[in-house]
Amino acid sequence: MGFDILVNNGYIIDGSGNPWFKTDIGIEKGKITRIGRLEGEAADNVIDVKGLIVSPGFIDIHSHADRSVFDDPWANSYVRQGVTMFLGGNCG
Repeated sequence: MGFDILVNNGYIIDGSGNPWFKTDIGIEKGKITRIGRLEGEAADNVIDVKGLIVSPGFIDIHSHADRSVFDDPWANSYVRQGVTMFLGGNCG
């Protein structure tokens, strides 16, 4: 059984406060199914992220982006910073 996507050699920061660790991530049907040393495992798509950090998406809980999403509906500037969700309208 192979993975749809295999992310190799990443440094994981999981947001728990624990130190980062180097590992691989196996993904099937859009969900992470295994985290660990997966050397030699089969996958349709292998992504080598050697030297890069892998982390959960970040949430911007105080954003003034309410208007900017109309100018850029894909919120590219946020995605480039690792923000995958923001809370808008929290100031009023």
